[in-house]
Formats: sequence, C-alpha cells, structure tokens
Amino acid sequence: MDTRQTIASILLAGAILSGILWAVLESNPSFESSSTPMDGAEDPLFQGEGHDHQNASQHQAGTSNIELLDFNPLTSPGNAEVQIATAPDGRTYAYQAGWDEFHITDVTDPTNTTVMSAHKDPNTQVLDVKYLEYNGDEYIITQNQLVDPGYADPDVGSWGDPAQVSVNLYDVTDKSNPVWVDSWYDADHPSGPHNLYTHMIDNEWYIFVANPDYDQCDAAIGEACGGVTIAHLNLQGSAARLLEGVPAAGVGHTVIKVGEYEVNWETTRGGWIYIHDMTVQLWPGDDPDDPRYKHTYIYGAYWEAGLRIGDVTDVPHPTNSPQLYLPMATTCKAGQGTPLTCRWRAPEVGQWMDFADFDGDGNPDSGSTGNENGGRASYIHYAEPFPDMVDASHLGYDGERHLTTLAVETLSTHVGTGLTYLLDTTDYVMENGNMRFKPKLINHWEIPWGEDHCYGADCEAHPNGDEWLLFSPHNIDSTLFPTTEIEDQSYGGEWDGRLYISHYHAGIWIVDVETLMAAEAGIDQRELNTRATVGFYLPHGEDGTPLESDYYDFGWVPFLWAAEHHNGITYASCITTGLYVMQLDIDKPYIGMDV
Repeated sequence: MDTRQTIASILLAGAILSGILWAVLESNPSFESSSTPMDGAEDPLFQGEGHDHQNASQHQAGTSNIELLDFNPLTSPGNAEVQIATAPDGRTYAYQAGWDEFHITDVTDPTNTTVMSAHKDPNTQVLDVKYLEYNGDEYIITQNQLVDPGYADPDVGSWGDPAQVSVNLYDVTDKSNPVWVDSWYDADHPSGPHNLYTHMIDNEWYIFVANPDYDQCDAAIGEACGGVTIAHLNLQGSAARLLEGVPAAGVGHTVIKVGEYEVNWETTRGGWIYIHDMTVQLWPGDDPDDPRYKHTYIYGAYWEAGLRIGDVTDVPHPTNSPQLYLPMATTCKAGQGTPLTCRWRAPEVGQWMDFADFDGDGNPDSGSTGNENGGRASYIHYAEPFPDMVDASHLGYDGERHLTTLAVETLSTHVGTGLTYLLDTTDYVMENGNMRFKPKLINHWEIPWGEDHCYGADCEAHPNGDEWLLFSPHNIDSTLFPTTEIEDQSYGGEWDGRLYISHYHAGIWIVDVETLMAAEAGIDQRELNTRATVGFYLPHGEDGTPLESDYYDFGWVPFLWAAEHHNGITYASCITTGLYVMQLDIDKPYIGMDV
C-alpha cells in the first residue's frame, strides 16, 4: 500500500469511527470558481453609534461551515493564551492562562468540557502557558509580566519586583492539583516575560522566553529592546542532574538560564522594536547538504524589526557541550541572568522587514518610514513556521518549500484591520562561510471588509480612543493536513494548509494557504482575501466582563487572545468570557488524528 492509499485508509477509518457525515466537494475551488463559504456572509465588524461591544447578542455572525460545540465560562474572566495537549492517559486538556490564574479544562469530549482546576497566582499577569511532558510527568510553564502595575496582588507598584515578573514551572500530572516546582527571575529583563515557547533539543527540554522591555534597552552594547531568554529545564532524569559538580542541580534549581538571543540595533530601521512572541523549530528539511539540516531556529516576531531568525543549535547543553553548559548554568544562576555573567548569545541568521507599501512611496509602511497607520503592516506580533516542508510543485513552485506566517497587532488605523503575512523561508545564501535565510513575501491577507473600517485614535469616522486593538489579528495556529484527491479542499497536491487566526473583536478567521500561494499576479487584494477565507466565527457565549484593571478596560465579546487547532477541533480563548470549542466542517475527517 503506497502513502496516498495509507492516508486515505486512515482518514476513512477515522470518519467511520467518529460517525461523521462529510460532504465532499465536487471540484476544487479556484479563482474562477463562483462558490465560496463567504457567499452571502455579512460584514461582521460591528461598530458605530448605538453598538455595545460588550453585548453578546449584538455579535452573532459567522459562516455556516463552523459549528460551536461548547462554551465554558471557566471560573473567572481575564483569559489569555491557550494550549491543547493530549496526556499520556489519552485524555485531552486545555491549559489556559488568565489574568491572575491559569485553568486546566478537560476537553476530551469537545461538547461537554469540564474545568479540572483553577490555580490562583497573585503575581500578575499570567498571559502565556506552555505544556510539556517528560518521562511520563507533565508540566506547564507560565509567566508573570507586570504590564498593569495597578492590578497586582499585592500591588507593589514596581516592575522590578522579582515576585511579580518571573517564569514559573508547575507539575500538572495531577490535573486537579497543580504543584509549583521552580521559578526564574531574570534581572536582565526587569519588566518581566510576555510569551513563552518550549522545545526539546537533543532530548533535553528548553524554554524560550520573550522579554519585551519597553524602556530597558542595551543600546550601549548594541542590543535592541528586550530579547529571548533561553533556559534549560533540569527535570528529573535530565542529563544535568547526572553531572557532577553542577551547583544548580537538584530540587528548587530546575529552571536554568544558559543564554539569550538578541537583535543588534544596527540591523534595524529604528521605530518600535521589541520581541513579542516566537516559535522554535528543528529545520524540517531532510537534505543533508542543506546547511540548516538538523539545526534548530528561533522565529521571532520583533515588531518593526520584523521577523528575526536565530540559530540555537549550539545552545549550552548538559551532554553535548558540558564545558560550556557548566559555567553558563552556574554563572547565569548566580548573576540572575545579567549580561556580565550570562554571555552566551545565539547568532542571528536571517531577517525580514519588507512590509506592505500601501501608500506606494517605495518604502515599507512603518513608523520609521513615516506611514505607520497604527502598525497595520509593520507591528509584527506573532511568527510561526509551518510544521513541515510542503511540496508546492502543483502550484508552480520549485520543489519543497518552507513557509512562515506572521501576524501584526494593529493598535488603531484610518483604514484596515491588520495583515497576516505568508513568507517563503526556503532559500538561503552563504556569506563569508555563514548561512543566511533569504525570506521573501508570497502574499498577505486581511479581513475582506477590513478596508471598509477604521478604529481608534487614527480614525476620523470613529475617533474612539477606547477602540484600540478593536479588530486586530493577534495569534496564529498554522496546521498542515495530509490529503488525497478525495479529501483535498484546495488546489490538489497531497496537503492542505490552513491558518487559524484569532482577531480580538473580529472572531476566528480560517485562511487557506494554497489560495495565497496560487494567486495570480495583479489580482485584486479584496478578491484574494475573500477567496482565501475558509470561514469565520464570532464566539458569543455571554456578555463580556471588563477586566479589573487600572489600565485595561476591555469588556468586549468576543475578545480573543488565541486560536488553537488540535486534532480536528478548534479552540479559542476569550479574554472577557471563557473557552470556546468549535468545529470547521472540513476538519471533521481529522478528529483524533495528530495534526
């Protein structure tokens, strides 16, 4: 049985076992096709006189191909990042960060979710959470960032208090009783971490921590605002615990900083520069002659410094480089991560800052070029490479390609809602013996009605300063689906790619990757945006609850922080209401599959 037959058998079996009725399209959609899920859809970007952003009944919109399976209000509002993971016992859980807590919710039955525990953390704000499993034990990493000094318990009123700006490791093997293991305060980044990522390098877990210092910039040594802290997790069974002479080993010494990735000022255009989010990936290509083979990279979203790629392959490692790991693990710990004692830096190997040029002046739109427009094109907030290389020869591309998606976070605009970029990050060049990525833009996408709207301080029609971030993209989850000719929903080939994009007050938007790749030169951008849209949905389980905050007064519904796809089901974390579970009809064959 060949690969295509195997995939077909798996999909068919999954459909039968799940009792799914799935209607197969008679033909693949194309630019010439007149049928799209968007046909008949009405503009869901609600604003204007008499509209109440907090009223759920005024936000009922979406395409018919997306079904709400469940809504869980959790124990309190103020939710942020969500990660879905299947435990060793086969059950599936949602780990959801909150304003001053995190929730663990059993989502094994997506139509009947159950909160297992809610862990209060007085050291606000808990904005991100990442799950990992090691030797049968389960952990999550959270962070504290004092982005709102007026809302903290206790209210110390200081960004530099270690108790309120730390990374925290919990054992969540018992879902009803999370247990604190260790914390890490980084003196080099006193405003605290904002986002996290976990990645295993040579069988050891590392965490990558985005520290967007807004004012604490090391211009004197050439480093831009903030950076990525890189820490080894010295878990039970880790090689570091087996090494003699490691003072940092043992209980209470589990999170061990070993270095950083930083951006040099000279490689930027100036403007608003800081690391916001990032993804870490082992290069998915299998060509041993490619210099990136078996290398691990950070893909960092650095706002107006764009996409930044750093090589962390040679990070201090307890077994691969004990002579480097030992001094870094000890001196970083002793000096709380200051540059004097924690000197290892991941080299930068690529960048992209070629933002869209809407005013046609020949310069990318950004603050440094005079056409910022609330960051519509340049506030690169989220970066995520595709989970694998894709054969795009059926789309006219040369062989397998490596794709990377970027989402901006738009504060306010006089037109538009904010872009999502699709880049080709396959090509590279060798410069003085060093490999450099050569990213290039494939296309960008925006909500089809985006150019009909403006919001915030930049908007003359709706000059409501409280509406900043109104319809902005936030996070992306990119998913690759194996297909045959029967299951394919796009342009053929052996895969479909979809982006699940959370827009704050504009809901969940699902975008077809192949449509963006196949777009003909000169096609109207609104037409492309429409054709590429698979569907959208505004979750509206209950009215929004404003946050108890001295800085944020958001109570909008929906107000989505993140969208996460897991094995055929889509999850969304709403800042003001709770957890939503949704089903896109063409995702049904993948229920239970590891996609």
